[in-house]
Amino acid sequence: MDYLNLVFSALTLLATVTLGVIQITWMIARDVFRDKHKARHDSWDKK
Repeated sequence: MDYLNLVFSALTLLATVTLGVIQITWMIARDVFRDKHKARHDSWDKK
């Protein structure tokens, strides 16, 4: 039973770390790309 608790704790820790990294990455990406304008296609300028 002790082994099962250890495995469950390790999986819980892995899931928590993964979700935390995803949230931090999302916050950084949102802050970095917040003020970027959408790219226009080059053919629009050639008209």
